[in-house]
Parts: sequence; structure tokens; C-alpha cells
Amino acid sequence: MESKRIIDRAYDFADEQQKALDEGAITEHEWYEMNKSYFTEHYLSADNPRSQSGHGGDEEQYFHNHFMLLDTITKNGSFIDVGCANGYLIESINKWINGMNTYQLDFYGLDISHDLIELAKTRLPNWKDKLYTGNAIEWVPEKKFDFVCVKELGYVPDKMKKTFFEHLYNNFVDEEGRLILGPYSEEKISRELEEQLSSWGYFPSGYIERSHNKSINIARIILYFNK
Repeated sequence: MESKRIIDRAYDFADEQQKALDEGAITEHEWYEMNKSYFTEHYLSADNPRSQSGHGGDEEQYFHNHFMLLDTITKNGSFIDVGCANGYLIESINKWINGMNTYQLDFYGLDISHDLIELAKTRLPNWKDKLYTGNAIEWVPEKKFDFVCVKELGYVPDKMKKTFFEHLYNNFVDEEGRLILGPYSEEKISRELEEQLSSWGYFPSGYIERSHNKSINIARIILYFNK
């Protein structure tokens, strides 16, 4: 799809890994380990915190692509970024919210990469006790969160995506909390992810869309699911 090729060449790697798993060339454990190694090396080789979190643009582009998350935050509470890398997203949301003097959030992060979490702890020492290393499909928090944000379901193999979504919703999201999926990029004429979730019996409580800064045919999308 156009959105995948414009936005992130890492999709090529993900497609290759999924193909290898489907063909039995690698095990599921190897899939996780190879993905962890690939993205850890890629992020740590970057020279700025945005790229170390997986974003290839400048600060203005990062703001455009992620500020829309504030539309999903409707109360004080706890917020965890699943797949937080170096913690730049929660750092940014904290800065934006403080600048607007709106809600008070207690931030947490989870990532499968020990090295990226160590980087996050170095960058954000005041939050070091709230940054965890673990595979999100297996990890269970000691307490649930008001807001659970995950960029995409691609942190697990295709056949595990429904299980991953349900694990986050059931074990991460507190009562009256919200699971936030995105922001992700998708062609405007497509509702592929939303249709997939609906086929599993999960219908979004809300939908946020913004134009993408690289193509008129691509949208930045958030789906959220209230509990």
C-alpha cells in the first residue's frame, strides 16, 4: 500500500519476517528476537530523540503526527505507552499537556527492548521506576491504567493480533479507561484496521483523523475503545 511505502521502510522488514514465520523458516520466539534486534539497532543508531523513538521527521512533523493524541485524553489519570522505545512520546505528551494546563497524567512506558528502556531511563530519570522491559503480549501490569496507548498491532505476528488487542483491553485498561490505537497511517480510502477489529467484534468508541503531511491520500488515524 502507498502509505506503508511512504511512511516507513520498516514495513518491508516486517513483511519479510511475517513471510519467514508463515513458511516455518523462523519460530515465533525468533520473530520477536529478530524484531527486537532490528528496531533496537535502528533506533540506537539515530542521532536525535525523535528518530530514537521511531519517527523519521523533524519536530514540526512529529508534533503534527502525534498532537492529536491529546483529543483522546479526557480526564486526569495514568497513561502507558506500549512500545515506548526511548520514551519520547510520553515526554512530549507531558510537555504539551503542561503547556495547556489541562489534565494531570502519571506516565508509564513498556518496551520489549532492554536497551531502549535503559535509554529511556537515562533520558527521563524521574520516571525510571515507571519504565518497564517486557513483551507486551505476555507482560501483565501490577495495576491497570486509565489510558493505554499502542501505535499499532504489528508488535506481534499476524495470527496473534486479536489476542494482543484483547490482552491489552482486558489486562491493561482500567474500568472506565480507554485503549488508544494509533496514531497510525492509512490510505484515506481504506479502513483496513477498523474493519479487522470489527470482524473480531470490537467496534471503536471514537475515531480521530488528520491529514498526513506527506501525502494528500494518507490519513493519520486514532481508534479508541472505552471500557
